[in-house]
Amino acid sequence: MKTKWVDTLAIYESIIAAPDQAAREAIYGEQLYGPWQQMMQMVSMGSSSDDPFAGAKAWHWLMPDQLTSPPSQMTKLQAAHAWERGAAAMQKAVASFGDDFARIPIEEIEGWLVLAEPVPDSPNAYGYTGGTDFMQPRFVVQYDDPNATNLPKLEGAIVHEMHHLIRYRVTPWNMMTATLADYIVLEGLAESFAAALYGEDIIGFYVTEFDEAQISTAKQLVGANLDATGFDTLRAFIFGDAWAHQLGLTPTGVPTYGGYAIGYRVVQAFLKKTGRTIQEATFTTASDIVATSSYFD
Repeated sequence: MKTKWVDTLAIYESIIAAPDQAAREAIYGEQLYGPWQQMMQMVSMGSSSDDPFAGAKAWHWLMPDQLTSPPSQMTKLQAAHAWERGAAAMQKAVASFGDDFARIPIEEIEGWLVLAEPVPDSPNAYGYTGGTDFMQPRFVVQYDDPNATNLPKLEGAIVHEMHHLIRYRVTPWNMMTATLADYIVLEGLAESFAAALYGEDIIGFYVTEFDEAQISTAKQLVGANLDATGFDTLRAFIFGDAWAHQLGLTPTGVPTYGGYAIGYRVVQAFLKKTGRTIQEATFTTASDIVATSSYFD
């Protein structure tokens, strides 16, 4: 398995250096937006198909007309050596599997770092997020507000998304047939992988920003619905009520990002109980992880 860290910094620099808006849009469309367009269209965020960059706008990426000079997001990421750190994180993730990397049916994983703009009233007000391409072994981490709190989380976010791509391919994964148990384990494994490689300080807000009452509520609701299926149903449980309201989903009562928090705790319970490494757990079924963890007992 090889890693390909896309030099998006060079792409942004070429867009900024372009002589006019038409040239900026051409570079943007071909080199930055093009590879992600099919995924964005599949997700279909309700944007008009008449807009050639509708998907990128829905994902809140900076647009060509915002790239006439280096934006603050870019300069802050450069100062933090984000692009160099991203490439190193991908290599470290692959190396951590040792000889087991041969069991992962992926020829190459592609990583992207993208500039975004802040979203008013977003449940994710932490300045960064990530996602994967469902059709290609490709992931993105995007920053809208690089700062002293989220820049140290960069490596964690990168290997988290990278782990998703590995997990998708070593265990059967279909978003329409996956259960809530499958989904919480997917997220719990990814964040546990990040913690194993970089320490608990890099764990994301979607795992740490909870009090005991919120964890208790999320645990009860998730535990009672482990067999639930359906893309929208699972998202409502994983992302919680704030996102459910924003995305037009049926609220479940789960605190925001509660599914992530419970998934991490399930996987951590499994690892402590069995003594297995996170790499070994990557090849373990979700049902075995949930049952062995005894977290919901």
